[in-house]
Amino acid sequence: MELHTKTALPGYLSRAPQLKRLSDGLALFIGQLGQKQYRDEADGSLTLLGTRYFKLVLLGEKAEEAIVDFVEGDDVVAIGGFKTRNYEHRGQSVEERQFQAVKLLFDTTRDRYLVERKPRRRTNMAKETPHAAAPVEFRAAQPSSAQALER
Repeated sequence: MELHTKTALPGYLSRAPQLKRLSDGLALFIGQLGQKQYRDEADGSLTLLGTRYFKLVLLGEKAEEAIVDFVEGDDVVAIGGFKTRNYEHRGQSVEERQFQAVKLLFDTTRDRYLVERKPRRRTNMAKETPHAAAPVEFRAAQPSSAQALER
């Protein structure tokens, strides 16, 4: 049995994401993911070298969900893979590397923060999605020893 894997790209949304429509009506989420680059020093500290930026895209229903859920500055993990896109711009051939995500998730390993969601419009009554009754708070996983002590 073959193992199917995807790349997980952690970072933050460094620009406000946009939602566009392709010629066939398919939704396209376009964002920019920033990833801070550090160097380990001999004394155990880290030195910030700069930030690397990646073009981030999602397609279809996932794009429509992501534009509602995510804003500039959110810490995220994008699951997917790198793709190369070739197109013409002002008569010049352009080759662009982008990260095409199949999922975009909140990075719950970062500081705690609240995610407040507005109720989504129902597009199909047969596809009901459960909604949180209260704001969702993401917390780091507790070690099993802490759970046994009810901490």
